[in-house]
Amino acid sequence: MTSPWTLSPQDVDPVSWFTGPRIPILLSLAGVIEGLFITLLYWDRWSNIPLQFVGLALFLTAGWLTTSGGRPHRPRFGVARSSGILLVGCVGVVSSALGTIGGTLPVEQWWPNIALGVIIVVISPYCTPRNLLISSIPVVLFSGVLGMLVFARAQDFWPPATVFLLGAGPTTIGAAAGIVFSYTVVSRTQAMLDTAAGVEEFYPTVEPLDDAEQRDRIARLSARIAPFVERIARAGVITDADRALAAQIARRLRSELVLESDRSWLDVVAHKSGMIVSDPARLADRMNESQRAALQGLLVAAMDSSVVDSQTVLIELRAQSDGSTAVALSIDVDLPEGRRLVLLAPYYLTLKTTVEDLSWDDGRSLLMRFRIPPS
Repeated sequence: MTSPWTLSPQDVDPVSWFTGPRIPILLSLAGVIEGLFITLLYWDRWSNIPLQFVGLALFLTAGWLTTSGGRPHRPRFGVARSSGILLVGCVGVVSSALGTIGGTLPVEQWWPNIALGVIIVVISPYCTPRNLLISSIPVVLFSGVLGMLVFARAQDFWPPATVFLLGAGPTTIGAAAGIVFSYTVVSRTQAMLDTAAGVEEFYPTVEPLDDAEQRDRIARLSARIAPFVERIARAGVITDADRALAAQIARRLRSELVLESDRSWLDVVAHKSGMIVSDPARLADRMNESQRAALQGLLVAAMDSSVVDSQTVLIELRAQSDGSTAVALSIDVDLPEGRRLVLLAPYYLTLKTTVEDLSWDDGRSLLMRFRIPPS
C-alpha cells in the first residue's frame, strides 16, 4: 500500500528531511521556552515549581529522541516509536500536573498541553498520517481528562466540558495540524513525482555479458571444441576414448551454460567488480527496475571510491516468511562519519525511496539493511 495514509513525508521526500535534521529539536525547544515563560510569569501560582522544570526537561528529551530517531540512517517511524516519544511527553504533562494541583494557576494558562501538541507536530514529518492518528487519539483524551482532574476546582466556574476542551484543545490542534501536514506533503509530493515522471521510467537492466566478454567466451569454447572436432574429421573413426572426451566436454559446456543462466543481475555486477554476493535463490531478480538502478548506483559509487576496497563489499539476500526479501550490505569505508555520509548520502536517499525499512549501523564497517516488499 502506497496511499498518502501509509507513507510519511520523509518516505516520499527523504532529501528535505536529510538537509534539516535539527528541525524537531528546534521546535521542541520553542515549546519548552514557551513553557518556561509561563512558569516564570505565574511563579507564585504553582504548587511545586521544581516539577515544572522536570516537565520541561522531559519535553526537551522527547524532541531529542525525535531528532535522533529521525536521522536518515535510522528505520522509519512506526506506531511503537512515535507512541514511545509521546509517552515521554505524557510523563512531562503528569509531572507538571502534580506541581499544579493545589495551586492557583488559571486553567487557560496551563502550558504542558501546548508542549504536548508541539511534540505531535514534531514527529509528523517521520510518521505516516495513519500511525499519527492512532498514536495521538489516546494522547488527546489523556490531556483532556488530566486537565479535568487538575483543575477540578475550576469547574465551579467553567462547565466540565469546557475544562476538558481547555485541557485537550492545544493537543487536539497539534494532532490535527500534524496529520494534515503529513497527509498533504505526501499526497502533493506523490502527485508532483507522478507528473514529473509522466510515464513509467525505464532503467536499463544489466546485460548478462558485454560484447567483449561474449567474444572471449566463444573463443575459449572454440579453442576447446574445434581441435577435437577436426581430429575426429581427419581420422574418420570415433573411438571409445573420443566418446568419453566428448561426454566430458559436453558436461563442462552444460555446467557453464547452467551457471550463466543462473546468474542474477547482481552476480553480473559482482563478476565485474570483485565484490561478494550471497544470493543462492537469485532473489535479486525480484527487484524492480527502480530498485536495481538505485542499488547499483550505490554499489558503483562505493566501489569507485579510492577509500573502498571492492573485495570488502559483501551483500546478502535472504527470503522472509512474508514473501519479502531481507538485504544486508557491508562496506569497509576508511573515512570519518561526515565524509562517509557525503560519499553515500545521494545514493542512499535514492535507494530509500524504493525499498522499505532502510537503515545503517555506522562503524569501521558500514552495515546497511533494507527490505524488498513482496512483488
